Amino acid sequence: MTPNVLISQSEKELESRFADDFIAHVDGKKATTLRQFYEELADLLEIPDFGFSLDDLNDALNDLRWLEDDRIILYFTNTADLISKERDPVKLKNVLSMLDATAEDWKWTEDELDDKKEIILVFEESDRIRKLLDQEGIDYLEISKLK
Repeated sequence: MTPNVLISQSEKELESRFADDFIAHVDGKKATTLRQFYEELADLLEIPDFGFSLDDLNDALNDLRWLEDDRIILYFTNTADLISKERDPVKLKNVLSMLDATAEDWKWTEDELDDKKEIILVFEESDRIRKLLDQEGIDYLEISKLK
């Protein structure tokens, strides 16, 4: 089974693979704190009534009824900067684990559900993001290696 997390070498590579899908582009330079990260995702995904916490993000990503698209690509660029100004490095690890778990949960949602979604996490290549994913035991694959 394909992992929930992919590594991209370029935006062109991403767009050639997922051109027909909803791509929410989160620029790590605009999301260096957890609050900025939440604000970016809330804006890009048009999350209604968002409370700017990890639990609220988890709840929103497990719903997504307001989005028409069935496949949502969360594309993170400038990953060396993503949530890099938080004093507690565990916060980013918690976000990564929650995102991976939520993407996995959608795979097991009942097929007859009308609003079934698929979430794919794509991170722009960086040593930092690979190290964090490895530390959290999150499987990932390079887009170029997809079949």
